[in-house]
Amino acid sequence: MNNWQHLFNNTNSLTNHLNKSYFRYDNREKNVSNIVFDDHANLLWAGDTYGCISSYDPNLQLYTRYKGHIGGSAVKDIVPIREGILSLSEDALHMSNRRGVTMFNVTSINIAEFSELQTMCPLSLDNQNLIYCAGNNTSVGITCLDLNKVKLTSIINYNAKVKLLKSTRNLLVIGKPSGTVDLLDPRSNQLIKTFACHSDTITSMDIADFTLVTTGKSKSFYNSFADPFVNVFDLRSMKQLSPVAFSKDGNMGTDGATFVHLHPVLPTVMFVGSESGAFDFIDLSNPVLRTQYIHPGQEVRSMRLSPSGDHIAVLERDNVLSTWSRSHHGGNFTNTPEILQYPDFVDDGPHNFVLVDDMNYPLSSVGLPYYSERLLSAWPYTLFNSDGTIPKKLDLNLPLTPTSKTSKQPLNATPLDLSSKKFPFYRYDKNKYGKRNVAANYICMKDIRKKMTNGLDKEEILNYKTTGPEIPPAYSQLPFTYGKYGSDNFDFQAYNKTQFSGLDTDVDNSYTNSIIQLYRFVPEVFNFFVGCLKDENFDKPSLLSELGYLYDMMSRSHGRVVRSANFQATLNSIPQAAISGLLDKTMNESYRSINNSVPNSASVKTVSATLGDCLSKNIIQKFNEFLLNRLLKEEFESTGHNITLEQCFGFTVSTEVKSKCNHYNKETNVKPSLCIQSPTRNGVKQSTKKLSNQTILPYIESSMRSVKVQNKICETCGKQDMMEIEKTVNNLPPLMSFQVMLTESEWKTVRTVKKWLSKEFYASVYKNKIIMKPTYNDLKMAGEVFKYELNGYIAKVTDPSTNTTRLVTYSRVWDQELQVFRWYMFNNYLVVEVDEDEALNMSYWWKTIEVILYCDSEELRKPFFSVDTYSINYDILYRDHFSNGIMEGYKKEYKLLTKDEAPKAGTLIAIDAEFVLLNDELCEIDGQGNKTVVRPKKSSLARISVIRGEEGPLYAVPFIDDYVVNRNHIEDYLTKYSGILPGDLDLEKSEKQLVTREVVYRKIWLLMQLGCIFVGHGLNNDFKLININVPRAQIRDTAIYFLQGKRYLSLRYLAFALLDKNIQEDNHDSIEDAYTALILYKKYLDIKESGTLPKVIETLYEEGRASNYKVPDSTTTPTTTTTTTTTTKTQ
Repeated sequence: MNNWQHLFNNTNSLTNHLNKSYFRYDNREKNVSNIVFDDHANLLWAGDTYGCISSYDPNLQLYTRYKGHIGGSAVKDIVPIREGILSLSEDALHMSNRRGVTMFNVTSINIAEFSELQTMCPLSLDNQNLIYCAGNNTSVGITCLDLNKVKLTSIINYNAKVKLLKSTRNLLVIGKPSGTVDLLDPRSNQLIKTFACHSDTITSMDIADFTLVTTGKSKSFYNSFADPFVNVFDLRSMKQLSPVAFSKDGNMGTDGATFVHLHPVLPTVMFVGSESGAFDFIDLSNPVLRTQYIHPGQEVRSMRLSPSGDHIAVLERDNVLSTWSRSHHGGNFTNTPEILQYPDFVDDGPHNFVLVDDMNYPLSSVGLPYYSERLLSAWPYTLFNSDGTIPKKLDLNLPLTPTSKTSKQPLNATPLDLSSKKFPFYRYDKNKYGKRNVAANYICMKDIRKKMTNGLDKEEILNYKTTGPEIPPAYSQLPFTYGKYGSDNFDFQAYNKTQFSGLDTDVDNSYTNSIIQLYRFVPEVFNFFVGCLKDENFDKPSLLSELGYLYDMMSRSHGRVVRSANFQATLNSIPQAAISGLLDKTMNESYRSINNSVPNSASVKTVSATLGDCLSKNIIQKFNEFLLNRLLKEEFESTGHNITLEQCFGFTVSTEVKSKCNHYNKETNVKPSLCIQSPTRNGVKQSTKKLSNQTILPYIESSMRSVKVQNKICETCGKQDMMEIEKTVNNLPPLMSFQVMLTESEWKTVRTVKKWLSKEFYASVYKNKIIMKPTYNDLKMAGEVFKYELNGYIAKVTDPSTNTTRLVTYSRVWDQELQVFRWYMFNNYLVVEVDEDEALNMSYWWKTIEVILYCDSEELRKPFFSVDTYSINYDILYRDHFSNGIMEGYKKEYKLLTKDEAPKAGTLIAIDAEFVLLNDELCEIDGQGNKTVVRPKKSSLARISVIRGEEGPLYAVPFIDDYVVNRNHIEDYLTKYSGILPGDLDLEKSEKQLVTREVVYRKIWLLMQLGCIFVGHGLNNDFKLININVPRAQIRDTAIYFLQGKRYLSLRYLAFALLDKNIQEDNHDSIEDAYTALILYKKYLDIKESGTLPKVIETLYEEGRASNYKVPDSTTTPTTTTTTTTTTKTQ
């Protein structure tokens, strides 16, 4: 938790509104009583001792202020929920929306139990309609209010004063003024556990999942002091863990810990602060790891950590509020901010003609349009009270070099020219802003929000051509909306009419989809990755193997959408990826865009010593470098020190460093990718006018031989001096991967050049220098000449209307049948064939290239080979490969396959998989009732069982029953449905024989490769979470065979109705479910052969509706369902 900075963004007291003349002599305390961040908007809320509630934006400018509590009662607590803002006083509960409009106000007149209230909390994050309120009145207890009905629902008998109140997992955590904490079950009103935390009182507490932390004070004779430690409790074992010291030395934290918050993003990190202004970030798993800061100022009254984890609000004794942030640009308080609302107007249709002098016409009925900019009336008042003026922002997109005059003329011979060398004249950009002297098109923000919610028109979504400055629909932000069953009901076919598969966004690090698609259509790369699948690779996580499985799945899917979940899981497990900030969970918020699909380009900045402008390396460019380097390393370590990828991608770069102290250093290394910059940045003297006629070739050529001067320390003598650094590329690899790093001003120059993006070029090495020309005849020197053609590139699309950016991939694919190249554009799961002119057009203002790939022309025309052409190792099907070794006395529930019964095409097998929940989904619902998943639920494979389906002595005997090791945090084991118990997947605690996900996946992949027929129930969901696309011809899904309409019948109901079996009475068992699906499939074949299948399905649904599709207990007599069984058997 480094890089925290103090933002001096407010010097005014938050109680200025109380310094009125009529408040001057009332002798009442005028302070801010509570501050809290909003979980759903970029707002910080503050309540004062006069009952007013105020909200402030990230710049601490006032957004709303309203009177929440009549009579001057102080605001005791504030709880932001999705529907509005709850505020609590001693005898009232008030709720308003974020615009300050009151929704209800409940006082002690309505509910007599509202007395001496101090704190409140919702039942849980998922159920915020029930609010618990408590305080110092011991005769009342804890009241529960239903916000939907605005009615008291229950009262919990609790005879003690309450200072703090939190809730988690159907538990109420009660902090008492005496310093103890009680855990109470609100369903049974039973006290579960009491923790003695502090001897005097409790000052702060927080809870997340099963972790509870508290700070407080202890008594010392007649005084009290803040405890110098934080108490930590594990709610799973109901035990106290070792307390964590506030500071590891004596320089900080001498006043003790007063404030504590668990980090909302990092589950093991907590924030601890004191009244003196000192605060720490402490890792609970390793308390030695911590970061210490001190807030400059007066005594601190409150500290709050934002929901995004990137902001800290500090309230000082004089009611001055300031913030700390991890970025000097500010950023968002929350990761999922809502759009701040303005009052809507009633649209009654077109207005009738109104005379100007009609004095009876109400002017208030004339509505105003929606504005995307802040109106002058909404500007903060402090701007108009200041003596200065608002400075104009500096345009960072101006070109680096001024335009030069063509001729010198006397001043009196030419019109007045206000341009100069420092401030040149720039022409109007009609490509970006449209024709001049034309009113801009009206943009309705309400329509934009509706479009983002409901998605795009499916008839127009594949339109990639533009008729104006607008971005075509094919490049738009794709909907991230899911139904009840995840993405199963999503119409992916409307977004892809080609034979090539797109990639789903329902995965971590979805921005990497563009890189995956880029290298997918390079024959040499595809064949190498897929060829690696012939061998086993279980030693450690391998991106090489995962890309092989992914590319094999994409080639087999023939246009079906593909998920890269296993690739992302392997990427998440690599520590170097987390350190480099390439993962969603570790990526800084400033790297993210609004749609969470591609991070902003403002990441790692490289400043030129000679030019005042700066370059920024995009996160996708960092990932491209990381991926290629990782793949080269894995190939060298796992395949007998082979360097096939290095020979394909490797640039041999020589670096020479010369200094004025006459010391010389030279080194040579291999880089799989190269950064492209403007020739002016590479030490080549070229004016902007000359570059306006050049293609991409001078950019590449100059980047292969760059000279820069930097002020560095000499490694030999240790003196700091100006050094000349020359980097030279000495070879031409078959595949050339480039990261294009140009400023916006340089992109403006590029957009004026026709055919800037060269479709092909010729290159040669002459006197240790790379020469590139557009035609073969231009290379007049001796030497071997290579022809390169554009294979594809990744472009960033910038949409200012929605303030989002996204990545799309253009790929040039060789058609073996027609012997021609075709261009395709991939926007995640949207795939469309585009014209070559469209693919090579770089004149669009919203389009910039991030990564580009050129290949040897002969490589592009090579065929793509499937894995079937290799000799595959099938040994894992006939042996075990346990991660925790073979346990003594462990009884297997399966019998391994032998090579005598090796599966072949058409072999019948039954499969069932069980999963655990890593995190539940986070949803939001708009005003029209449309559900949008902000964070989809994430599951992980826990157990998989496969049984024999062919008739014989081993019929229905399992040959695979693997438990999959899981090193991630598991939110819910779903024991009732999965049969998995806590600890079953822990490598150190489990009594099961565990295997890795890679071992299980290879077994299933090999069975699919052999052509086996998979029988199961609900296989679509199983295969999706296993992350494998099995051909439809190899699937026998019993959930589909007995389907009528959209209501699927459960396996338990079908087994009871058709097989007269009562399964899943306790927990699910994957072997039992696989066996049931197998005999149910046999039953289906019999019914289908008899010709009674439609009537049987009709009977199943009729009796299912009568019994609500429930199976009676084994102790009851099955009446209606037995009729179904009897009818089926007689038929």
